[in-house]
Amino acid sequence: ISDDQVKRLGALQDGNSTVALWRNAMGLLLCCFLLIYFAHTFAKRNIRKYQPDNRDLVFLSSVFVVHILVLKISIFISSALGSAFPYVEQNAYFYFFPFAVGTMLVRIVLNSEVSLVFAILTAIITGALFGNSFAIMFFAFLTSLAGAHWVRHVNERSSLFRAGFRLGMFNFTLLIAMHLMTSKAFDLQLVYKLAFGFSGGLAAAVMVTGIVPLVESIFRYTTNIKLLELANMNNPLLRDLMVQAPGTYHHSIIVGNLAEAAAENIGVNPLMARVAAYYHDIGKIRKPLYFIENIGAQENRHDKLAPSMSALILMAHVKDGAEMAHEARLGKALNDIIREHHGSGMMKFFYDRAKSKANPGVEHVDERDYRYPGPKPQTREAALIMLADAVEAASRTLTDPTPARVQGMVQKIINNIFIDGQLDECELTLKDIHNIAKSFNLVLGGIFHYRVDYPEPVSKERVAEKGARG
Repeated sequence: ISDDQVKRLGALQDGNSTVALWRNAMGLLLCCFLLIYFAHTFAKRNIRKYQPDNRDLVFLSSVFVVHILVLKISIFISSALGSAFPYVEQNAYFYFFPFAVGTMLVRIVLNSEVSLVFAILTAIITGALFGNSFAIMFFAFLTSLAGAHWVRHVNERSSLFRAGFRLGMFNFTLLIAMHLMTSKAFDLQLVYKLAFGFSGGLAAAVMVTGIVPLVESIFRYTTNIKLLELANMNNPLLRDLMVQAPGTYHHSIIVGNLAEAAAENIGVNPLMARVAAYYHDIGKIRKPLYFIENIGAQENRHDKLAPSMSALILMAHVKDGAEMAHEARLGKALNDIIREHHGSGMMKFFYDRAKSKANPGVEHVDERDYRYPGPKPQTREAALIMLADAVEAASRTLTDPTPARVQGMVQKIINNIFIDGQLDECELTLKDIHNIAKSFNLVLGGIFHYRVDYPEPVSKERVAEKGARG
């Protein structure tokens, strides 16, 4: 070989040296850091629903790292398969890789805005890992978006498999489109790619199905799938509520109907609203007979208690409920709603009773002693439970629940809560509040509808006739 060829081989060897590999790795790591940092900073400041907390960031980082490791392992396996089966091009195996799994997990656990940012970041880095391949980057981005789109309303585990089938068909169509752009003839390699692409969509759904319960357990997330399990009325907490506090149980079911209808109207998660309503008063299980809906014909125990003591008992059900939710591992979202569903609202009945019993000028009744400890609702779901809880309780006091009276009562309750500042820390708008009131009126109108007076049974009429003849 010539001297020039020797120099070229030496330069190639130097390029593959350990030092060069470390330089490349450090350069890639620095680029990844800059990309992730500025993408996160931009999204947090400019995308309203992109507000991940520390737990979310740990989850996103974990998914991102595992995603990259799985891709590196997959590249190694595809190289081995390419050597074992030389009649299949190595890049054909790439389309079986689970590119969409990470984004699908993020969409199920968090929201679409976070999953979009995650899909962009992983697609760019995936393209770099595959030799700066634009085709792989494009494929990874689109399949991730499609997967996230089809798992946005997963309400049962079978929905994941339907999403996987749709994703497989999407990959199939996308690969045909990408092949047409290359102006190449249809050949056997395309068939391999289409088969791997379709199988990759199904494989992504299978992996997500297995990973979601693990994510729920490790990070204490409450996904829609978890909510469906909690909505089962055979749950031990709900069964205890039904047996020990039947009035509260029935109240919670109606609150769930109100909250679910309003949630659909204003665009929040209706399943979360309904399930949270079922559990919002589980703390009453510990002292059920101190709550009016469970007393029935029995003596009201509060008649023998000081107003301050009654207020403490009522406050305790929020704390007890949060403790029971934590012990039952209901998840942070439901636990927060249980703590927030009364906010810092006032127990006006006992406050007024305390003022009437106090000696004027001698005893001072502190309003703070008759307010719940809070916090105020931080989410729209928590605010919905607060409003639905108050409206359902007030509706039971209507003597003649005509549509006009129901509407006036709903508006009055919502206005009082709004004026008291209980909705200051959630994201409800005035338009949302208006739509919530409309939904409440519709549901309560169905509950308090008019009925035609039924005639007496024939047997009673005959007895009455005989009595009149006698």
